[in-house]
Amino acid sequence: MRLKAGAKGIIILGIVGIIGYGANWAMQHGYFNTKPTVAASVPTGIDIPTAASSPVGPAGVPMTSQVSLAPAATTGYPIKVLTIAWNGMISLLHANGDADTAANSPMAKRGVRVKVERQDDYSQMLAQQVAFAKQVSQGVAKPSDGAAFVIIMGDGYPAYIAGAQEALSKLGQQLEVVGSFGYSRGEDKCMLPAVAKADPQKARGSLIGGVLRDGDIHICFKWAADNGIPINPDEKTYDPDAMNFVAVNTFTEADEKLIAGYCEERPVVKAGKLTGEKRKVCQNGTATWTPGDVKVAREKGGVVAVASTKEYMWQMPSILIGNKQWMAANPTTVTNLLAAALESGELVRSNDNELMKAATIAAKVFNEETPVYWAKYYKGVTEQDKMGQLVSLGGSTSSGLGDNAFLFGLNGNDNLFKRVYNVYGNMDSKYYPDVLPKLVPYDQVVNTTYLKALLSKSTATIAADTPKFTEAAPTTGTFAKKSYSIEFESGKATFTGTASQTLDDLLDQVAVSGLIVQLNGHTDNVGNPEANLALSKKRAEAIKAWVTANAPSNFPAERVRTRGYGDTTPLADNKTAEGRAKNRRVEVLLLTTN
Repeated sequence: MRLKAGAKGIIILGIVGIIGYGANWAMQHGYFNTKPTVAASVPTGIDIPTAASSPVGPAGVPMTSQVSLAPAATTGYPIKVLTIAWNGMISLLHANGDADTAANSPMAKRGVRVKVERQDDYSQMLAQQVAFAKQVSQGVAKPSDGAAFVIIMGDGYPAYIAGAQEALSKLGQQLEVVGSFGYSRGEDKCMLPAVAKADPQKARGSLIGGVLRDGDIHICFKWAADNGIPINPDEKTYDPDAMNFVAVNTFTEADEKLIAGYCEERPVVKAGKLTGEKRKVCQNGTATWTPGDVKVAREKGGVVAVASTKEYMWQMPSILIGNKQWMAANPTTVTNLLAAALESGELVRSNDNELMKAATIAAKVFNEETPVYWAKYYKGVTEQDKMGQLVSLGGSTSSGLGDNAFLFGLNGNDNLFKRVYNVYGNMDSKYYPDVLPKLVPYDQVVNTTYLKALLSKSTATIAADTPKFTEAAPTTGTFAKKSYSIEFESGKATFTGTASQTLDDLLDQVAVSGLIVQLNGHTDNVGNPEANLALSKKRAEAIKAWVTANAPSNFPAERVRTRGYGDTTPLADNKTAEGRAKNRRVEVLLLTTN
């Protein structure tokens, strides 16, 4: 199986060669260079039926029947949309009724004709968007070359758009995101031995297979960031104190190497410097997606998802990227396309019969598996692996208009997609500066005009499907724990002027998850212990107040808990100024619930 095949990985450099500069140029400019760019460091960025069963609807009716597809509506200008094969976008398929817009489908009823094609290779996606842009730049109103739109995951957009900007600017053209159709909510994951899930620090020295700069690797990076684990970005060396990687071209290769017990000899580094030692190291993890995780579970076992898009629930929205100039000339077409897909998103999410319709079209468009397969893994399953461990597989959701309003910060709420863009873009820029030297400003490449137009015309209540939190909800474990040094005025719970940058980073890093947040305040041992205990609690409360004031839609008060520990749990020796500084900290815990 090969859903979202390895070329889904974002390698901008190869893109440049494909779109006209040539492979030679790309190689001469270091575009295929995988040498280390920075030393290892902590990123500052990152019940359901079993496989043999059929998904069951709310009334207990098995969702097994194929849905007959209506004839294509062959009239009208066919707008080509390219997409990777994943459940996060199937609301568009539901709206379209088939690969080519079906008669009487939601899309046809709005007068729009869409042709959806599977394309797992991002470089080919961009090449087709460039071909489309070339005709637009020549004044062609209805281009026949290339594709008007592509759909990818949101955390991959910073790298994709950086490559696109370089190519399209020469044509006087630009791309921009205009909406989202759904999310990966568990299917993409970072898998390691179960011991690392119980104690994240056991992930130090791990060797994980994955496509570099891809969304699944991002999950590993982000989980490392949230647990204070260093990353070694050089896939040719091994740092025993960091998380290390085996670079592969396809996800199937990463999974197959793990199953086969892949090993290699690598030079050992510490803090980015060669030690002179060489060591045989073996792959013990994979950054993968469904069904790669299914294959690993059934043929290898012993590894679990230490982190996934279930916890990082905002990381991977399926985003629609279109040609800015063409969309500006066809605003009604764009709003109608979005309206049809977002209405279908609500139906797919809430009705199993509608899900089966979408799953039937997915099986046809993706030319892979059965409708039951796509429906089952949309919902997500829990199965036993070869070692008898329970593992979570799959998990996606579809979005409506309210979900888009929430994601893009409309109606006055926090702009979550901007935080996703910055967190994962800065992560790639830090570890692969030769590939992504700097981020394209968010406001230049995201356009919410079309969503706002839909919101202004909507007469229904616009609600988003968001997590619900209660102060007394029991927690089941600590997903991540990281310390932040936030400066306060001496003996007070008032921030100094230098604290704002750290607070902004804390908010960005925590916002992409959907977990309960616990803030633990700590002090050094200077002063009265009882006063220190009270002060540590007040400082944690001050951070909670700042977070809930600056992003109230994503951080309701019920989501954030506070604890004060005073000077009772030092990290370092209080006898030195350096040690005392380390002890004056706030720990951010991300907590899981049932």
